[in-house]
Amino acid sequence: MRRLDQKLQAFDANRNAFLDEMATVEPAKLLARPLSGKWSMLEIVEHLVLAERSVFQGLPEPSKLTVRSSRLKDHFRYRLVMFVLRNGIRVQVGTPAMLPQGGRDLAEWRRLWDENQAWLRGCLDSLGAEGLSRTILEHPQAGPINLKQAVDMSQAHLDTHIRQVRVLQRLLEAQEDRLPRLNTTP
Repeated sequence: MRRLDQKLQAFDANRNAFLDEMATVEPAKLLARPLSGKWSMLEIVEHLVLAERSVFQGLPEPSKLTVRSSRLKDHFRYRLVMFVLRNGIRVQVGTPAMLPQGGRDLAEWRRLWDENQAWLRGCLDSLGAEGLSRTILEHPQAGPINLKQAVDMSQAHLDTHIRQVRVLQRLLEAQEDRLPRLNTTP
């Protein structure tokens, strides 16, 4: 349990650093789409929150979570999803519930993400060490997963999208560099 607590603390530190950084970005840049058909930085944050909430089954009371049967193929599916996430392989979103819809600002997404994490911590406390390996969550591609896998997957997912945000930031900087500058000196 201690190792999982450390992983969760590390994830939360990364998540908060990412959100703090996003809070310093101009609102217009958060919404900008420098690549046609691709998400903005705010939409990436929204997707991260929605994806986590989807895997967490909508944040039910932990006592209402049921163990899902897991087969050998689910073990391989989980490993495949982790390989995809860790290697930045582009894939389509697993379920429409994970697609950004807009309509909320960064502060609201942060509040909802904090709520996700509070639920996860409550779940860990409620289930205890013996509950960590129970497959009580469901990922649309990986299938049934346990809490340890969910934490690892959340970190890999965050890392993937931070890389995407870095690309967007570089593109936005390059666009700014190409804009003509107004000469304000007399």
